[in-house]
Amino acid sequence: MLKTRRSRIAGIVILTAAVVLFGLNFAIMRSSPSLPANYNSFRNNVVRLYQGDLGFWLTGNTVKTPVTDWSFTDAIPNVQIETRTWYLLPHVLRTDIARNDQQLYLFSEYFAPAPGKPDLRERFPEARFWNRMVVRDPRIRVKIGDRLFEMRAYPLTDPSQIAVARQAFLSKYADVRAQAALPESRRPAMHFFRLEPQWNNNSQMGFQSLFGETGCFDLLSPASLSETVSSALG
Repeated sequence: MLKTRRSRIAGIVILTAAVVLFGLNFAIMRSSPSLPANYNSFRNNVVRLYQGDLGFWLTGNTVKTPVTDWSFTDAIPNVQIETRTWYLLPHVLRTDIARNDQQLYLFSEYFAPAPGKPDLRERFPEARFWNRMVVRDPRIRVKIGDRLFEMRAYPLTDPSQIAVARQAFLSKYADVRAQAALPESRRPAMHFFRLEPQWNNNSQMGFQSLFGETGCFDLLSPASLSETVSSALG
């Protein structure tokens, strides 16, 4: 009897935790208004959780030996990244990766609005949750294939660097080329991050040169992010 009762309690705890975590993740996804409306449906979120396209933690052995040749990423269609959030639980998602020589880049699409909806394509980083988290704290983990890397991600603002990153993705991905060829009214905006491995001692210097000594950690406070999530759910 006692064993059965404990099993039931354990089951309720696990179920409750699963519901809370899924609800949080759903709220996060709803706070990315630049995504198509059907992208954040309940069914799509369940499928994406199952496929590993979103979640809370990345597992695996972290690579500590510096990599000098990133050409192996050419055969990797996409990667998982783990961002740091103000509410302590990591946020995991899947996105594309490309390179120019040995410089790696991530990119984030801001889709054209549906009829009657506001155009958020230039609302970077506000319109994508994970973009806000990375701008707030550039420390991320990136799973490339079965290898896990500690990195920092910095948004590109220089037009010449953006052009290089854009070409890297256009060269690698047929779907990116197809979207870039769409009429302007339907064409997604592309925003880019450069990746710097943690073993690169210049990473922090680069971050400070971009955003100053204190960085951009306070760009969006926990209170404002909480308000965003709450308004998305409401």
